Amino acid sequence: MVVEAKTLTKAKVEQHSRITVIKEAMLNGAAMSIDGVAGQWNAAGDMWTADDPTAGNSLILVRISDAEEEEVNGVARQIEDTCTLTARRGAKVGMILVENDTSAFKRRKIKLANGETQLRTVRPKFRLALKLLNEARYRRFTTYHLDRTVRDPRDLEDLIDVVEGSRPRVTVDSFTGSLRLATDSDITSARIHCAIANQASRDTVRRVSRARKQQAQEGRFGGGRRRYGFEPDGITHRPQEADAIARYHAIALTGVSVREITRDMKREGLLTSTGKQWSAQAVRDMLLRPCNAGLSVHRPDAPLNLPRDEDYDGQEGEDQEADAPRLPHYTPEDVVGTLPGDPIVTPEDHWRLVNMWTDPDRRASQAGNTPNSLGSGIYRCPCGEAVTPQNKKWRRKHPETGEVIRIDVEETYRCLGPGNGHITCPRPAIDALITATIKELIRISDPADIIGRPTAGADIPALRAEMAVHEARLQEISADREADLISRAQMLDMTAKRRKKMEATKAKLDQALEDVHPAAKLIGAEDIDAAWDDLTLGEQREICRRMLVVTIQPIGRGKRVPIRERVTIARRKPDAQDAA
Repeated sequence: MVVEAKTLTKAKVEQHSRITVIKEAMLNGAAMSIDGVAGQWNAAGDMWTADDPTAGNSLILVRISDAEEEEVNGVARQIEDTCTLTARRGAKVGMILVENDTSAFKRRKIKLANGETQLRTVRPKFRLALKLLNEARYRRFTTYHLDRTVRDPRDLEDLIDVVEGSRPRVTVDSFTGSLRLATDSDITSARIHCAIANQASRDTVRRVSRARKQQAQEGRFGGGRRRYGFEPDGITHRPQEADAIARYHAIALTGVSVREITRDMKREGLLTSTGKQWSAQAVRDMLLRPCNAGLSVHRPDAPLNLPRDEDYDGQEGEDQEADAPRLPHYTPEDVVGTLPGDPIVTPEDHWRLVNMWTDPDRRASQAGNTPNSLGSGIYRCPCGEAVTPQNKKWRRKHPETGEVIRIDVEETYRCLGPGNGHITCPRPAIDALITATIKELIRISDPADIIGRPTAGADIPALRAEMAVHEARLQEISADREADLISRAQMLDMTAKRRKKMEATKAKLDQALEDVHPAAKLIGAEDIDAAWDDLTLGEQREICRRMLVVTIQPIGRGKRVPIRERVTIARRKPDAQDAA
């Protein structure tokens, strides 16, 4: 017995040593031999390949659902066990594919090998394994356990198709013996166990969803990556970021586009919560988050196996697939509670921006680069086309040596319409003229002629208080139904009546606020020049677009005409809409 105990202890030490070697090689992208086959881990540590492609005939796939960054203990243990099984079967390992921190349950739209787009789990390494097996690169497929390999029945059917279509038939094996596809009985058993694993995942999601609903109702943070504007606790504001949210939220309400806000945030040097550059989609998602308004939300009817909205929240877009199905943004019906403390923006302003940016009839930005000048896409050529900024460069060379001594740049606006007779004019001169015109008009004009007149008799604070009362009544109705104090029919009737009142109040509030104009920041300013400089380029462009119609006249070749004589400037009424 003593000898057996010592032998067992030695075996455990040797196994521990092998797992340590595997972990270090994965993390460092180092070379490593497996059962006499030399190979190399890639830099990401998720693929080991034999140096000699013909040296091994077995492909190993390991997976774990949840792991922290650089945490490879779980997959390292699976690699050790599957490599041991492969050696026991008399085979050699040719490739190891690792899916660390990868779900085999959540689905998104992906492109299959045949070019079709289907709703499947996002598992690049699993898809690579199917491709290699289908190409007969490997004759054996070894995994740790069935539910480590597949949890979606469609993934299992894809694997079965590859196995049944191979000649000679691919051998599928697992360390636990739970996955074999050698016979019809094996395939039927795998289908049953995969369905059970899939149901277990659905049960888990359902329990987690209910727990998240309770968290939301109690105004607690549900966890995840830090949201922009908040500390890691999800409740406390981070002052500089919260100020940026409030500022750009107000700018967005004036009509400035998402792309221009994104450009202005980049110019200001603002970065996402993960330290990366902002994208337009990330800015849109960030400014439409209900937590900015102190609202706690839950969507119980979201598809169970699609990523929840919180998975997008705070990621700022850099990790999102372009073709991933996006759930609609939250609506007032999804609000189940409030967060403690004061909100960054008011709930009324939040829903106004949601309605603006999710309106299907809203004018979408045209494709192309985000404008970086005041008049790009706003000033017009007599042909009706908008002008585009262009830079002309001249290299000035030394007359004797021919060396380039300086490069002169001329900034211009140009119409790119077909044919002749289109305009080209210096950009700084016309921008300065338009800027001076806007400032002078604001100095001498009645504010109502610039930003319109507020709705007569509208008491905005009172309307907001009335909206808060309606929201509180809806929550009370929901609580009474939850406590079985009223019937479902009573709840539906009371909710419909309350929502009708709420919609009427909201219409009055929207009408009172619909004249929000970016030029309001300039009206009454002691130093209008400084106030103009404090605006973002997006706000300056929006003011120009709303106030003026600028048409630039062409001139003949070689002629020099003062810019004032080439520009026709017309006032635009405050309620007019730009048809461009």
